[in-house]
Amino acid sequence: MNNINPIYLGLANGLTVKKEDKQEIVKNPEKSDVQPESKSAVNSNEVLGFLAAQNADLVPAKAKRTVDVSKYVTPEQASRIAGSMKDFEKDFTEISAAAISEFPDLTEEAADGIAITYINSTLA
Repeated sequence: MNNINPIYLGLANGLTVKKEDKQEIVKNPEKSDVQPESKSAVNSNEVLGFLAAQNADLVPAKAKRTVDVSKYVTPEQASRIAGSMKDFEKDFTEISAAAISEFPDLTEEAADGIAITYINSTLA
């Protein structure tokens, strides 16, 4: 019995596990007539290209959907949300640019992370 994951074996209820005795496997000195097949080296780029092509065939393309906003919000709410998003995008780009100007070696992704963290901290 294997003593991996003893919780599942009932050890929590007081059961014990007997460790297996390791027996040395005696190798057969006779040589078999079966020879393993020799495998040719395969270029990893070919394999990845093949897998990418297979994946493209298996995943169906999603059709673009449009959402009729008027079903869910009033025109006043839609204009308020649009204005809020414009303000968010403006603040986000300003904070990200400020982070990059302050730390020139900062990547764009890291600057965006700083901008998101700052904006989330101001909303809380």
